[in-house]
Amino acid sequence: MMERINCVILAAGKGTRMRSKTTKIMHPLMGRPMIRYVLDAARAIEPRRIIMVTGHGQEEVEGSLKGADISFALQAEQKGTAHALLAAEEYLAPGDILVLYGDVPLIQPSTLSRFIDFFRLSAGIAFMTTKVERPDGYGRVITDGTGVIVDIVEDSEATGPVKEIGVINTGICMIRADMLPLVKAITPDNRKGEYYLTDICKQARHRGVAVRAFLHEESAEVLGINTRRDLLEAGLVMRDAILDRHMEQGVTIMDRSTYIETDVVIGPDTTIFPHSFLMGRTEIGREVTIGPHTVIRDSFIGDRSIVEPFTSLNGVQTDEGVSIGPFARIRPTTVLRKKVKIGNFVEVKNSTIGDGSKANHLSYLGDAAVGSGVNIGAGTITCNYDGVHKHRTTIEDGVFVGSNTGFVAPVTIGKDAVIGAGSTITHNVPEGALAVTRSKQKHIEGYSRRKKCAE
Repeated sequence: MMERINCVILAAGKGTRMRSKTTKIMHPLMGRPMIRYVLDAARAIEPRRIIMVTGHGQEEVEGSLKGADISFALQAEQKGTAHALLAAEEYLAPGDILVLYGDVPLIQPSTLSRFIDFFRLSAGIAFMTTKVERPDGYGRVITDGTGVIVDIVEDSEATGPVKEIGVINTGICMIRADMLPLVKAITPDNRKGEYYLTDICKQARHRGVAVRAFLHEESAEVLGINTRRDLLEAGLVMRDAILDRHMEQGVTIMDRSTYIETDVVIGPDTTIFPHSFLMGRTEIGREVTIGPHTVIRDSFIGDRSIVEPFTSLNGVQTDEGVSIGPFARIRPTTVLRKKVKIGNFVEVKNSTIGDGSKANHLSYLGDAAVGSGVNIGAGTITCNYDGVHKHRTTIEDGVFVGSNTGFVAPVTIGKDAVIGAGSTITHNVPEGALAVTRSKQKHIEGYSRRKKCAE
């Protein structure tokens, strides 16, 4: 455990360059708001206290993190990073301070642990730095050649040779508890009139306190997201890391076009074909085959199931050995029991389909309870909506439903009943009965269709 550490996450900025009504740190990244990754990294190092400084989008941010066991401090006016840190002062426990940023979602706990160890061995203040090819937009770090920081010059203040410096400030820093008065001594002597936390370097130098630079080689991990392009690039890095993690755990992924969000769980020996999307809180069992071109969201797929191409699943639970698709759509609160077969161009919504039942093609089952061993013929529809309310259809075990059947709910079909093709069922059908509602076939003798020819 990292004892006596306060972790302060600065998350008050609006994110103007995102050009969005959504607060920057709430933009989703691989299925989660980016702030959650920073919070997870902070929790992993087990600090004594986590304080998040909010400002723009305060209600949105704090509402999304309700119950997260963190303290919130409000920076009502955004007057710079030093001003933001001091907004958290009343929430600080005794101990050193680690400053993180809510828009740096790729930061890893292992990196933070190494940074804290570096700080404890060598400095009262330390900044995490990195090298980039294009430093525009970042503060330049000037050192004395021994790792001691002489100054950090904000991009808007940098001129001449300083502009060409490739070592930049990530913003992440550690400040010893007794150095907090140096933050309070910072003045807004810059073009923007803001209180820059980086100006603590000047205050420290005047008092003979060394500020050290921790150089992190993986710049992509420690750079903030400021634009939609940054968000895309971070997503690509995270997507590849997620795919690698699943492959290391025994999942076969046929192509990196596969999109798997952070919270998805996949069992070993599952195979995922290209252009498949696994999203939200989805869990895939063992030896499952998925895709190509499938979308699965917030669903549980049982072992040894098959999800064929061009299939969409949302809020679905399946037992083992289920086959779905191709071109199927399964909507929320649907449960498919063992060895169910849902075929091409079948839609199922808010229904339970029992063991071994089949709906092989061209059907709609909505608000239905279908028993085991049921065969649903092509073109079957549960007419569940009367224009005001939804009603349920119950089809008990062993029923055979002929093609082109409509069930006008509410209606119950008894065990082992047979529904003749082309029937519209408006009343309950007894167990074992044959129900037929189509009209009698008529023949008109001598009738034929003739082509009319122009004279």
